[in-house]
Amino acid sequence: MNLKTLNPWWDHEKAIEHDRHLRELQSSRYVHLPPLLDHEFKKGNLYIIRGPRQIGKTTFLKMLIRKLLENTPGESIFYWSCDNISTKEDLLELIMEYLEFLKVMARDPQYIILDEITGIKDWQKAVKFVIDSGQTAEACFILTGSNAIDLKFGAERLPGRRGKEGKDLFLLPLTFREYVRSIDPEWYNVHEKDRIEELRYQEDRLKVYFERYLITGGIPLVMNEYHNNGYIPTYIYDLYHSSMVGDVLKEGKNEQTMKELMRSILQTYSTPVSWDSLAKRSSVRSHVTIASYIELLADIFVIIDCYFFDMNERRPDYSKNKKLYFYDPFLLRIFEERLNIEVDKEKIIEGIVGAHIKYGNVTGEVHYTKFRKETDFVIDGSTGIEVKYQNRISKEDLHNRRYFRDFKVLSRGTFGEGILPVHVHLFSGR
Repeated sequence: MNLKTLNPWWDHEKAIEHDRHLRELQSSRYVHLPPLLDHEFKKGNLYIIRGPRQIGKTTFLKMLIRKLLENTPGESIFYWSCDNISTKEDLLELIMEYLEFLKVMARDPQYIILDEITGIKDWQKAVKFVIDSGQTAEACFILTGSNAIDLKFGAERLPGRRGKEGKDLFLLPLTFREYVRSIDPEWYNVHEKDRIEELRYQEDRLKVYFERYLITGGIPLVMNEYHNNGYIPTYIYDLYHSSMVGDVLKEGKNEQTMKELMRSILQTYSTPVSWDSLAKRSSVRSHVTIASYIELLADIFVIIDCYFFDMNERRPDYSKNKKLYFYDPFLLRIFEERLNIEVDKEKIIEGIVGAHIKYGNVTGEVHYTKFRKETDFVIDGSTGIEVKYQNRISKEDLHNRRYFRDFKVLSRGTFGEGILPVHVHLFSGR
């Protein structure tokens, strides 16, 4: 196997600039530089990058390699796409061949980057063997894969091999703030630190950008296709739909059941529901089965479950009904198109707010609560957020303010005490 095939920078570091993914990125109208690029990948640790399919993980790795080459000898950075490897034995042989190459070059391994590793059954056994051999003690392992569930559980099978600071990192769709930075970097650079009072004078522009965000979501490929065509081509819908279905099928699930569940989610979107009520809407009739599908869809970054928060007990109550949202509005649009169901715009926007809360703490939970009236979101038991995508905000909409230290109503375009437009809130991050 010619290892240089996917590591052309071993001959010359500038060869990375000819990489297909980076050239495609260079030709894109909107280029997003993930904050993950600023993460310090420390040697002696193992990092796993998780995220939905087709979000740009491979492109990110190539951007990272380009950055690492500024201070690292080319031969000390090894990249391989594991699509053409079928067994853990082949993976082990590949890594050992690289280590033998380094002995000849009198170099030490510094970064071992394995892309799409989840296509290999029991991949973690090969990685574990290499780490235990002691030949990569100072190397940093960076792994990615499209099967988020396999990555999640594979990591759990590497106890004590991830280093003191090795952890899971996440590559997710762009937040609205990141979206604005990508499509209008000049305006963003001028206004990125504006206070709410200052953003009030930029509200019209932000509203236009937010309407576009509702169409494309924060997925770079979708954003660029929409810019190039003025619409989102059918193949894009098919690409992301087939990716989600593929993940479901790989876990032994049924496409028809997924379709029925998605129909029920859209029909009850943002409304508290029980797994039993969702089961009764499908041919499955088993709340246990429905719960397993929801868990799977959450693991592959499609669905976010929002739990009830008991304000008196100051903790979540998992026995209560849950609300379900999509990670990204474009994913919701896919199923709207496929199932011919239209979700109210206010509910979609509520889901976007929920997703942004999740982005702020990916491994944490999203919560809601209810007194006489429901509060859409609760953060840390002290902040309440109510989404009212309308121009007129009444006293009734502010009723639950008394129960929170901080309470916000997110409107369509109204400013006031504790009231501001949802697009201003999402851009400000406050």
